[in-house]
Amino acid sequence: MNGFERINNILDKKETDCVPVMLHNFMSAAREAGMTMQQFRSRPENMANAFIDASFRYGLDGILTDMDTALEAHALGAKTHFSDDMPAKVIAPISDRIEEVTDVICSEKLYQDERIGIYLDAIRLMRAKVGGELFIRANADQGAFSLATAVYGMTNMMMDLANPDKEHLIFRLIESCYVVHLAFHRMVKEAGADMTSFGDSMGSPDLISPKMYKKFVMPFQKRLVEELTKSGIRTVCHICGKTDKILESMSECGFAGVEIDYKTNIAEVQKIMNGKAVVFGILDPSGVFCLGNESIIRETTQNTLNIFQGHGLVIGAGCALPAETPTENIRTFVDTVRNYRVL
Repeated sequence: MNGFERINNILDKKETDCVPVMLHNFMSAAREAGMTMQQFRSRPENMANAFIDASFRYGLDGILTDMDTALEAHALGAKTHFSDDMPAKVIAPISDRIEEVTDVICSEKLYQDERIGIYLDAIRLMRAKVGGELFIRANADQGAFSLATAVYGMTNMMMDLANPDKEHLIFRLIESCYVVHLAFHRMVKEAGADMTSFGDSMGSPDLISPKMYKKFVMPFQKRLVEELTKSGIRTVCHICGKTDKILESMSECGFAGVEIDYKTNIAEVQKIMNGKAVVFGILDPSGVFCLGNESIIRETTQNTLNIFQGHGLVIGAGCALPAETPTENIRTFVDTVRNYRVL
C-alpha cells in the first residue's frame, strides 16, 4: 500500500496497513533543500522538488503544499512583506474603510496573480511526478472570515465585530471573500490536488468567542463544504489554538478532515470527530518536533496513536514545522508511527 492509498483509505473509512503520515513542512523542506524562502516561492520547480525530496527522505505518505498565508490577500491588494528567509505576511489592509475593501475584491485577481501562478504550477509538477503515489493535499490559503480579516485588518475587524451597526457590512465583506476563496479551492483541485485544505484561524476561540464563530465563520464553512462536495472536492479545515469550545460546531460542518492544534484536548478531539471527520496533525510543531528529544517525540506520538487506536487519523504536526526542525526528530516520529501496533 502506498501513501496515496493509505490516506485515501482513511478518508473513505477503509482499513490501512498503518497510520498515514503527513507533515506541514514547507519551511523545513525548503531549508533542507538548501533554499531560502524567497528561492522556494520564486520557481515552481524549486517548490515541487523540495516537497517531493522531503517526502521520500522521510517516507511520508503525502505532501501538504503551502508557501505562506498571504496568497489570496496579496492577490487582492493587501500590503505584503517579503523577507528572504521567512514566509510572506500581510502587514497592512487594503483600506481602513470596509466598503472600499469589499468593492475591490474579485476572484479574477487570483488568475492574474504571479505568485498564485507559481503555486499552481508547482502543484501540477507534483501531480505529474508523484500523483497516485503520494497523496497531494493543497492548501487553498485562508478561509472567508480569515481572508476578510487579512484584507481589512485585524484591528478594524475586531472593532467592527463589537459594533452591531457594522454587522451587515461585515457579512458583505465575508461574502465577497467567500467567493474568492471558493474559486481558489477549485483552482488548486484543477491543478492536481487530491484534496484541498484551508486555514480559518481568525475564527479560533483564542481570538473570538464561540458565539461569534457560529455567527460569522461557521455558516461560510458549511457552505464551502456543500459547494465543494458538489464538485467532488474534499477539504480539511485548520484552526490554530485551543479549539475545544468549537469542536462540536466544527464537527457539524461536514469537513472531510480537520487539522487540530496541539493545544486542544486530544481525547476530546477523537471522541467528537470519530466517524465525522478525519483528524490531521495534532502534535506540537515547536515543543515536540523542533525542540523535543527522541524520548519526548516517541512518547507524544505513541500517546496520540493510542488515543485514536489507529483509526480516523493522519498524524503529523498541528501546524507548520519550523525551518530548523532537526532531521533526526522527524525520522524518530516517522519510525514511531511505522512501528505502532494497536494495543
